Amino acid sequence: MIRRLVSPLLLAAFVLAPQGALARPDDHRQERRDDKEDRRAWKEHDQREKHYWKEQKREARGHQPHRYFEDERHDQGRRPIPPPWMNSYWRAGESRRYVALVPGDPSRMYVFIEGRWLLRQVRDPRARLDLEGAFRLPMVAPPVPPPHLGLNLHVVLFN
Repeated sequence: MIRRLVSPLLLAAFVLAPQGALARPDDHRQERRDDKEDRRAWKEHDQREKHYWKEQKREARGHQPHRYFEDERHDQGRRPIPPPWMNSYWRAGESRRYVALVPGDPSRMYVFIEGRWLLRQVRDPRARLDLEGAFRLPMVAPPVPPPHLGLNLHVVLFN
């Protein structure tokens, strides 16, 4: 009984199937073309990315680290100013700006904002140079202890 139904069902499925579902003899050529275009697009993407990172490294080499003391004789008794890229971390009215630097890792720092320490990740190689230079600044005691990471964080106060 089942055999009698299977044959007509298969025949009907084959006849009623849309033409696009049936394999055409040149389908494999189209797939090859698509693969070739995909490879070309990814190759161009890799070249653009390589060029971008090459430019980033070139810019980083030419960057001068932020000078925390513009004139050593003139700045005695005043706190150093933070690099310009760091100014967006605090509100305009804050006069005491604390930063806790992680020794050995110039890509992380903690910023003291509204009574809390917030982790900031630094990905720009030019900013990392600025943070490495900040280790030469004197340490200060913050109003709230910085997070305990098993390391002694280098806490700096900017004006």
